[in-house]
Amino acid sequence: MALTQQEIDAFNQVKSSVAAIQAQYDAVCVEIATTENQLSDFPLLPVPIADLKAAILDFVDARGQAYLAEYIRPSIQQFATNQMAGGSVDLHSIGKPILFRDLENAINGVSGASSNAQLITAFDKFQFNDLALYAFFGALVKAGLTSAMAGMVDADFGYDGLLPEQIGTDRVTRRAAIQAAQDTLSALQVSKSALADNLRQLGVVVKG
Repeated sequence: MALTQQEIDAFNQVKSSVAAIQAQYDAVCVEIATTENQLSDFPLLPVPIADLKAAILDFVDARGQAYLAEYIRPSIQQFATNQMAGGSVDLHSIGKPILFRDLENAINGVSGASSNAQLITAFDKFQFNDLALYAFFGALVKAGLTSAMAGMVDADFGYDGLLPEQIGTDRVTRRAAIQAAQDTLSALQVSKSALADNLRQLGVVVKG
């Protein structure tokens, strides 16, 4: 049985819709691949040298605060709750506030008390940790590092021989670009999913 003109027009209309949606779908897939490549590339270039120097100082602040939280505050808590006195402590007192007597003994260095408590260097460290300096004397450490870096040349930081295009943007700009690319990628993935659903409704098998 021959198709009517109306059926032929309807078929052509569907065919045209499929082609248009497929073109949009393919374009979105290309954009997704491009954006994913951008997200992979963004972290790989070094920052400008001025921002590298700033990052070194930021490292002191960030790691110093982390050290306070991870080691020093727990050490203070352990000292204050009878967890640093070794075998001389009454087991029933562990976790409770240290007594006046034990405080006096610790301060006066009485054997068996908490007089050897390590409040700054973590108990499992056998050498002093620079992070303790960052935690307590961060401003002084940063001043010293700033002075040291003032006498250093680009080559000391590995920037000698790098072309301008081999150096990326600063950290603030880079973070913003990464966030924007992530937002774009999320929107593209939503669009891809919607277009794929439209194609399936028209009987097209969608891969990927």
